[in-house]
Amino acid sequence: MIPTDLLTIVALVLNFSALCLVAYQSFLNRKSLGLSRASIDDDRKVRQIEMLPRAHFIFEVQAYLNRYLNDMDAIVDKLSSASLSGDSNAIQEISAIALKTPRGLVNKSSYENSPAWLSQIWMAGAQYYYDFNEPLGALWNEKESRVSWSLVQELIERGRENNRQIRRLLNYIERSVPEAYASAPASIDDSSFFET
Repeated sequence: MIPTDLLTIVALVLNFSALCLVAYQSFLNRKSLGLSRASIDDDRKVRQIEMLPRAHFIFEVQAYLNRYLNDMDAIVDKLSSASLSGDSNAIQEISAIALKTPRGLVNKSSYENSPAWLSQIWMAGAQYYYDFNEPLGALWNEKESRVSWSLVQELIERGRENNRQIRRLLNYIERSVPEAYASAPASIDDSSFFET
């Protein structure tokens, strides 16, 4: 056997060994990925079960965030319509409903008693809402009885961006409570189910 043939055979054996090693690594990676996915799912289920006794806080935060979104959508729609038509009376009305202070946007008792991560999401949502709503007061200059049209477009854009951010916050808490639990009929008080 010539040395070239011998080297070729050795190279083929080494390449085949490397190919087998790569195939085995791919198998282990796929298995590891499956185990990771199962671990993440198990962790989510455990978190959901732990949250059940305090799930009412999640529902409350979702309700507040949805209220912020609905209010922002309505105001942005009115601003857009008034901007297109040049309706200064509509802008004046919007300016009159602007918040002067963030007080009351978050329920203090619920904020303090809900899980810390949920409280922070709630506060962030309230901050986005206030960041949009408070400047509405500057749309109408009372002394000069005129609209600040440049600010109208800026607030429309801010409203849309803050709306997207609040929707992201809602997505964080969307799957914190199992759907079957969240959809359970709640028309009867819990205490009605207890033995006497």
